[in-house]
Amino acid sequence: MVITALMGLLMGVSAHARTVYDDTGAAVTLTAPAQRIVALSPAITENLFAIGAGSRIIGTSTSSDYPAAAQAITVVSDYQSMDLEKIARLKPDVIIAWQGGQSPAQLAALEQLHIPIFYQRVRTLTDIPSSLMRLAQLTGLEVQAAPNIVAAYQKITLLRDAPQPTLTAFYQVWHSPLMTLNHTNWVSDALKRCGASNPYDALPLAAPTVGMEDVLQHQPSLLLSATPDGTADDSLALWTKWPDLPAIKLNGLIYTDADAMNRSTLRTLDAAVKMCTDIANVRARL
Repeated sequence: MVITALMGLLMGVSAHARTVYDDTGAAVTLTAPAQRIVALSPAITENLFAIGAGSRIIGTSTSSDYPAAAQAITVVSDYQSMDLEKIARLKPDVIIAWQGGQSPAQLAALEQLHIPIFYQRVRTLTDIPSSLMRLAQLTGLEVQAAPNIVAAYQKITLLRDAPQPTLTAFYQVWHSPLMTLNHTNWVSDALKRCGASNPYDALPLAAPTVGMEDVLQHQPSLLLSATPDGTADDSLALWTKWPDLPAIKLNGLIYTDADAMNRSTLRTLDAAVKMCTDIANVRARL
């Protein structure tokens, strides 16, 4: 039933002129499925490859390195700026931008090119396959993308019921200044699904700076850091100064693959499953 329903949604767009709603709910109308695409983040590039549209990407951003074929694509942007002249010369059918990843000023300038813009926005794990579904509609690759999208939804069901007891977790984005995340992102969603509580969920900034003393007052049982390939490094070493901290006593230092967890792609779901396993191992030591 689930697969049938998803296929119905995926096939619900004309093979020719099409209007697709992006992740913000805005209508994007093209005369035909997108063939020439500018992708303005590594996650967007990776997601396009995942639905079979990698060969259609004509411009991308720095750090777009997965899969390996992405490294051969012309770079038109970085995290600070976009080369509008280069983008215009490429004559894309559509530009796919990350809402929240580019500044409002950059996006306003991009809109002056009068090229259709499709905005990707992911806030929860379930938004990942939903966004892939819309990209499949935009490119006319519904049939090719369907197996990966169905598999993604099935993987999310593995994370549906949060185990008990809930463990207080501090997700460390950076150590100096000390930064974390609030509730408006898929990482916080993954923590909840793994049975972890983020004490900074309610803060208004997406990546707030917090004080070390405040973190210590919350007495986290879990300390998490995103590192290359999820390899343990010294990013959490500062917390070993407090041997009575629950996370230190329980060996609750968890490292997750930075590219996989931070890019909101299919690999994020694999990283979330591993995170849940690591958290379950800490829970078993209570």
